[in-house]
Amino acid sequence: MPHSLVHLFGLPFAIVAGTGAGVFALLSWGIFRNSPFGTAIALLSFGMVALTMYHATLLVTGPEPLALHVLRSAANTTVAIVLGLLILRHRQLHRGRSRGDTP
Repeated sequence: MPHSLVHLFGLPFAIVAGTGAGVFALLSWGIFRNSPFGTAIALLSFGMVALTMYHATLLVTGPEPLALHVLRSAANTTVAIVLGLLILRHRQLHRGRSRGDTP
């Protein structure tokens, strides 16, 4: 499959942007490690790295091989776990405030 000039310029941009976003997510996790959403931020950073690898590999290979299906499934599972953790933590905080506990 011949790649166009846009694909060739898009690949380094996707890698640099994804790496920068992953670094910022890890820095945010370092700041919020002891906060209620520290675990969610950590899992989100792993999801961002997986999605960056998926999109970079997709730009290089073209059609989706089995490894890309597995990587996409892992990234979607990570996002689902993050959302589940956020919902559970929100409910815990809401119950604590309704009883008058301090966070």
